[in-house]
Amino acid sequence: MRSQLPAARLALAALVLALAVACAAIAGVRGGFFPYDMGIRIMWPATALGLAALIASLAWLRAAAISNTGIGKRMGLAALAGSLAFLYPPLSTFYYGLTMPPIHDAATDPDDPPQFVALAKLRRPGMNALAFDPRQKIRYQGEEVTVSYALHNYKNNLLTKPQFKLMPGSAAPMKTLFWRCFETAKDLGWTIVDYNDNQGRIEATASSFWFGQVSDIVIRTRPSGAIGARPDMRAQSRTLAIDNGFNIFLLKAFRAKLS
Repeated sequence: MRSQLPAARLALAALVLALAVACAAIAGVRGGFFPYDMGIRIMWPATALGLAALIASLAWLRAAAISNTGIGKRMGLAALAGSLAFLYPPLSTFYYGLTMPPIHDAATDPDDPPQFVALAKLRRPGMNALAFDPRQKIRYQGEEVTVSYALHNYKNNLLTKPQFKLMPGSAAPMKTLFWRCFETAKDLGWTIVDYNDNQGRIEATASSFWFGQVSDIVIRTRPSGAIGARPDMRAQSRTLAIDNGFNIFLLKAFRAKLS
């Protein structure tokens, strides 16, 4: 078919342009040339170009199937695979933005969240406030609810269900759990900023993969009975008003790894 080769060329060209625009957005934010909000705005045309590459590559695939020829095979297949891979991050972020609680501060114990100490000193004017407000009203799943309610009800109490650990063989269960939490944070690739085993406090940071947006993390361990201890964690974005689920995913990863 006459349209087969042009479709492959168009798909590949759109993909290359989408990658160039996306790389400019990411480099601009990471390099401090413009703020994160502008980087997101630049990503919209990049995503549109990625969608154009996908549509054109599907048009090539249809033409190739009808004509039963491999004209433009390398370009068409590269554009098809590349556009699918390219579109996953922005479209999944958009999806999580629609389905996750619209917050930037998440805790496994929203009624008594762990508090930042060392990381509090790194906050600058214009960054998010340190105070956790469990009574803040948000729109979630079609209802107006509090942040505390949304976290408690996320996937049937997945995040806030107490994660008690019984350690009958340990002389100091809280400290034993503390160092397990410490190693868990390291295994997750977080950067340890400060820790105090007497206080049961670990502070760390984690950055988003693409734009490098920083979330501050604090882990708290406390005794629970004579032979047990309980860990709790809080993750808060420094600058974002809505994190599209990033901090909740940090909580989930920690709980899963610790289990």
